[in-house]
Amino acid sequence: MRVNAYDESFEYIELFGKPALLTENRIQTDTIPEGWYCYDLRGSDTNPSEPVTVEQLVAVNHAGTILTHEPVTIPKSGYRSLKGRLDFLGERYSLKEFCEVRGLNYPNDPRKYALRPASVSEVGLFYAMTPDKDAELGCIGHVRMDFGHGGKEFWHTWWPRGDETLNSPEFKAELNGVVNELRKTVLKDLSSMSNYCYDHGGELSKDSGQYSYVAETENYRYCLRCNPKPGDYQAYLTCFDKRRQELLQEPPVIGKVSFASGETLAYTDPAIFLQVIRDELPYKPTSGFQYEVLTDDPTVRKGADDILYDLFGEENPRPLEDYGLTQRGRETLKNAENPNLPHSYRWFVVENFACEGETRHDTDSLTGAIDRFNGLACDSKRLCVTKDDVATVYLAIAQDGETHLDEGWRDNPRFAADSTVQEADARLQLSIAGLGLSGPTMTMGVCE
Repeated sequence: MRVNAYDESFEYIELFGKPALLTENRIQTDTIPEGWYCYDLRGSDTNPSEPVTVEQLVAVNHAGTILTHEPVTIPKSGYRSLKGRLDFLGERYSLKEFCEVRGLNYPNDPRKYALRPASVSEVGLFYAMTPDKDAELGCIGHVRMDFGHGGKEFWHTWWPRGDETLNSPEFKAELNGVVNELRKTVLKDLSSMSNYCYDHGGELSKDSGQYSYVAETENYRYCLRCNPKPGDYQAYLTCFDKRRQELLQEPPVIGKVSFASGETLAYTDPAIFLQVIRDELPYKPTSGFQYEVLTDDPTVRKGADDILYDLFGEENPRPLEDYGLTQRGRETLKNAENPNLPHSYRWFVVENFACEGETRHDTDSLTGAIDRFNGLACDSKRLCVTKDDVATVYLAIAQDGETHLDEGWRDNPRFAADSTVQEADARLQLSIAGLGLSGPTMTMGVCE
């Protein structure tokens, strides 16, 4: 079976003095990043696992696969002897970690609609279901496909299932794109399907000869069942509307409470759950009251902790960000990357950074932050900005008598294309060097 380059854990190596990644598995060709290179290692006949040459493709005595962003010169003979030029550096990296270590841009997955083998819990989605179950899961319908008598044709039929309103122009356009994408690989022809299933796993059950894969987009889930046998229908692509699933699902239980009497109650409403904790917690010694938070929602988790600290006359020292992000928080972080949206900025200076007496000074503008930064006589200070209340970076650092600008914001996706921060950096270069005044005020709030 082949592995997905984006999911694999590689050994960090040097090949002929160039950094690269090594896996003992073969790599799925459709996951090799654009502009990257993939080579095979061949082992000797006496020791097939000991690499002796690097080649474009090795069928026998395959000893590993190399992934690298730099090409390797292969002579006309078709192979290049290693001659001790394969060095293991003692680290394991994912593709993303390798890019971070080497300062490379992390490549986008070349597959627009990436398939993954189905999990055990998803197996039921690949077979016929009752109309009620179809409605519950937001099933739109399925495409039945086969490759004809020679295995090179492509015949398909659409079978609607469930609410016809789900079969919208939006869905039809995306389904067309999904099928066209899969026609390049697993649905190209019968031979390609057989090879794909062999390389990617996903067998529905032992010796079934049928394979299951899932592709998900923002609003839809596509479940592909493959039957790479001549004479039968070769594939069924069942389509589900994820939004309809969410609407029909019961709200999740976010917390439970129990009492010494054995009574147990479950709650789906955060406000009611927190109010029960607030009302019952003081009587815990006599009632045996216990509560359990079952949600990852940081506002609920922090709210429960706030009540517990308050009971003992203390303030919860953990800020909300220590509890993780809600879906809304993740969307806010994503929006912070968009230079076309309005954003808010909070400028502040930290005095005695990471030292005794550390103090934060909030200001109403970049001008105020520059003046405060320049006016502090301490040996350790930082000038910072928080964007949309979700992302913060240093812009200027003073340490042990030396002051410099921090360029880390240029690699941060939420700041790299931000014109306000770019202008702030330019002003700070003048202000720190003493070549100009702090300039016009940049006020807090929304910048158009």
